[in-house]
Amino acid sequence: MIRVGVVGASGFMGGELVRLLLGHPYVQLTSVAGGSSAGKTLASIRPGFLGVRDLVIDSADPELLAGKCDLVFLALPHGESAVLAAQLLNRGVKVIDLGSDFRLKNPADVEKYYGRPAVHAELLDEAFYSLPELTGAVPEGTRLLASPGCFATGLNLVLALCDGLVESVDLFGITGSTGSGITPSAGVHHSLRSTNFVAYKALNHQHEGEVRQFLSGRGAGIDFRFVPHSAPLTRGIHLTTIARTPASALKARWETLYGGKPMMIRYDAPVALGSVVGTNLVAMGMVEQGDSTAITCAFDNLLKGGSGQAIQSMNLWLGFPETAGLPMIAAWP
Repeated sequence: MIRVGVVGASGFMGGELVRLLLGHPYVQLTSVAGGSSAGKTLASIRPGFLGVRDLVIDSADPELLAGKCDLVFLALPHGESAVLAAQLLNRGVKVIDLGSDFRLKNPADVEKYYGRPAVHAELLDEAFYSLPELTGAVPEGTRLLASPGCFATGLNLVLALCDGLVESVDLFGITGSTGSGITPSAGVHHSLRSTNFVAYKALNHQHEGEVRQFLSGRGAGIDFRFVPHSAPLTRGIHLTTIARTPASALKARWETLYGGKPMMIRYDAPVALGSVVGTNLVAMGMVEQGDSTAITCAFDNLLKGGSGQAIQSMNLWLGFPETAGLPMIAAWP
């Protein structure tokens, strides 16, 4: 039984990590930690835990965490993981970072896409970027995993499917408000979002950097343009693209890439976001008309796009069943 901890437990991603890890058959959750929330009970912030587990939030002290944990998940705001990650690695603790601090390999790209310098840039090359369906087993000797961004997860999966069949695609994306994190802002304020729908960061989303890096590393030749949209949803990501190639070619490639992968489902129809929200699944649908195929892709941004995917990577890393501790059936409608 491996001892695991979660830093950032009071946030959306961290709270989902705690919820899933408490039911994981092969791990023992030995620490939930935070900053300003230290000393509070997790149930006082996330009432769903009330009466289930009386978890008190630890301070995010590396010495304390190293004494309690063999592996720590970092679910912190972008730019805040690197210092703690380095301190934990120096104490022999494995780290999975759900933030953006270790996704990009080139410090110049960190500046370009996130507008800040890379912290502990010496760890960028060491971090293994883990998207299980496309990266597979974690290399032996790995100490640090970088988990993909939510939109990057879907973009990578769709673009890898299309690569070699078309030269370029345009993608239309929709995301729910939890993708912006727990701190209130105009972008996620209920009054501004509940009856609204808007494009943002058009052709300039920060996840494009890690997607282009990942595709380049695979030797992919496909180019893309991406426009994300903010929708009046709490959870979920939905992507749509049109590829000028027959569905038969895409289905054959899907079988090569994703056939037998437990988190991947294919439909011969457009996919409904509700069919995957609350699960760690990715649903892809294909509809052909003439020489073109409409591809839709849906998944839960907090699970397959975040905490669930990080646990899936941990499972592969530590030799557990890939689906261990992960929800596979949606509660919809």
